[in-house]
Amino acid sequence: MVNPSAKQDPEALLAAKLASLPTTPGCYLFIDKAGAVVYVGKAKSLRSRVRSYFQESGSDARYFIPILRKIVADLETVVTATEKEAAVLENELVKQHKPRFNVKLRDDKDFLCLKLDTQKAWPMLETVRRPAPDKARYFGPYHSATSARRTLHLVNKHFQLRTCSDTEMASRRRPCLQYQIKRCLAPCVMDVDRELYSEMVRSVALFLEGRHDELTGELTTRMRDASRELEFERAAIYRDQLRAVEAVREAQRVVYVKDVDQDVVGIYREGTLVEVEVILVRRGRVTDTLSFSLRNMELPDDEVLGGFLNEYYGVASTTIPDEVLVPVLPDGAEGVAEWLGDRRGRKVALFVPQRGPRVDLLKMASENAAHAFREKQRSSDDLEARLEEIRERLRLPTLPRRIECCDISHLGGGDTVGSIVALLDGQPDKKRYRSFNVKSVADGDDYAAMYEVLSRRFRRGKAARQASPASIADSEAALGAEGAPESDVMEGVTESDVMEGDPAESDALESDATEGDLADEDIGSATASDAPPETEGTPVSAAAERESAASGGDVSRRAEAGGGEWDLPDLFVVDGGRGQLQVALSAARDLGLHGLPIVGLAKERETQTGEKLVDRVYLPGQKNGIPLRSTSSALFFLARARDEAHRFANHARKRLGKARRLRSEIEDIPGLGSAVRTALLRELGSMEGVRRATDAQILAVTGVTKRHLSALRKVIPSPESSQPDAPPEDTGDLSKARGLTR
Repeated sequence: MVNPSAKQDPEALLAAKLASLPTTPGCYLFIDKAGAVVYVGKAKSLRSRVRSYFQESGSDARYFIPILRKIVADLETVVTATEKEAAVLENELVKQHKPRFNVKLRDDKDFLCLKLDTQKAWPMLETVRRPAPDKARYFGPYHSATSARRTLHLVNKHFQLRTCSDTEMASRRRPCLQYQIKRCLAPCVMDVDRELYSEMVRSVALFLEGRHDELTGELTTRMRDASRELEFERAAIYRDQLRAVEAVREAQRVVYVKDVDQDVVGIYREGTLVEVEVILVRRGRVTDTLSFSLRNMELPDDEVLGGFLNEYYGVASTTIPDEVLVPVLPDGAEGVAEWLGDRRGRKVALFVPQRGPRVDLLKMASENAAHAFREKQRSSDDLEARLEEIRERLRLPTLPRRIECCDISHLGGGDTVGSIVALLDGQPDKKRYRSFNVKSVADGDDYAAMYEVLSRRFRRGKAARQASPASIADSEAALGAEGAPESDVMEGVTESDVMEGDPAESDALESDATEGDLADEDIGSATASDAPPETEGTPVSAAAERESAASGGDVSRRAEAGGGEWDLPDLFVVDGGRGQLQVALSAARDLGLHGLPIVGLAKERETQTGEKLVDRVYLPGQKNGIPLRSTSSALFFLARARDEAHRFANHARKRLGKARRLRSEIEDIPGLGSAVRTALLRELGSMEGVRRATDAQILAVTGVTKRHLSALRKVIPSPESSQPDAPPEDTGDLSKARGLTR
């Protein structure tokens, strides 16, 4: 490897390296002025490949060349013995450096795979995100979760493999509903023939591999054999499986007569936008099509294709076929084919077809890529038109690309939860979903609950805005014009206010343990009163103001670290009419957020006179709502945000109620970790056993120390100290004796 030298002139050093490049296979790394790797490639001949980037040529139409000299300041090369080693090394270097110009598909966790672990006594088919090197068989990846789960449902319906987990299977004492409806053989409790179950597993593997012709022949033979042996129930099972396979085959298009597996890759590009289409042909039939969108691709087609093959076939669950048909060969194609063959265990052909039906397949893949590109462009243009309609109807200052919606959910006044969901360009942005446990308001007070939730949301948004350097200057100028000091806007904000309830995942509930008592008191003072929603929040206490001043620096630093997740949206929607809208406006104005667009969305209802009112949007300062037709684009986006907020709020409320019902008293004792709590309940039996246990018995539990005992005794007193003295047996004789003594 050639190491760069900072002491020499970068251009002279680069020219010297270009002059000394070898003609052997290997990998090359382009490095920018900051020292970051921007591109990794492989070459059959490093000299000819790398030099081609820096040669002036009027006929060179590669998109990477015009900006190459502006970005690349240095290069490194790694020499390999064969083209196959270069292909393997390129894949590893791309994963290590993550260059900006290399092809990057979605992360593996975004794709679902189907896992069939044949090493288990009773294998099952399940969905996984990340394949593991555990010798199990993986099928996929599926480009959509719907496609993967549809396939899983089809297999479970007809091939009768178990669907329960290993833990459920070990603890089950009687068959489940799947056995009753003939979708499982119930190996958990029934005496199932292992040979029959193994046949089911093999059939599932053939089905998922797309080897339907072979599977059809085997099922037909099994059905006839079972009929001859008068096992008509087993023959009926094979008959139903055969019908399911035939139904799938009828939906597949026959495109090739040879019995080979093929992946046909088509490319369509406009500038730096590239669409890659992969047609999966199994035994001459098209089984699936996959579409991938690549953005900011400055590379030529052969390098885009080479990077795509490394990314796509680098996933452990991807099935590698007999042939891969491509429109143009990547550099080092022989090495790529050898690498694919090693991964598959058999020879793989990688080539550009020149004649015959393979050319028609490649043409079809390219046409599908162009069609997918145009459809996605049309969807993007349609999105702009819809957002523009919302902006005009609601008189918004900018296009509402990011919309947030709030909803409150409770069960009979208890387990009150608030949810805030986000849409980005009309699609759910789940990393910005948040749920809030409401605990400072009276049961059933939706207005107060909404005020609390929105206050906490807007505080974080305001802190994130102030953490941005550009926003600091704008806010200071605006506040200077209004004459309002900064402290008036942020009073009562503590560190626990800003950071409370930041969930670890998109649908995680907010933790009560992180809430400060001061935060609850501040929110309660502003919301627990019976004042109407239009009234301003009451002033906070002096203690809260001092706490806010003391923790203001920490709030800014934490908001700066996670400010992107709390940025205020382009449009905020509340589920409700004028009352809910006034609550949201009060929460925003109390924090000095006067320019945030907020609207209320009221559901369709019927008046007492029988008049049907359609969905209406209420704007600030406007008495009557704006009616929206059911076919309106504006209603589509707003209703989608409202329905998603309602669904997420109900989901959070159910989780909160379940956690409360299943919560043990010992979990509320501070100072006891989960391991200590588990050990106490396991060895003492129950909470009643913990209450009756002496200090010596508690200290005898594994992992319990005197510190844990002290924390426990602060809540549960020792039975020895709380036990009263035994009363005398005959109180009457005792009183007589006391009288005689006196």
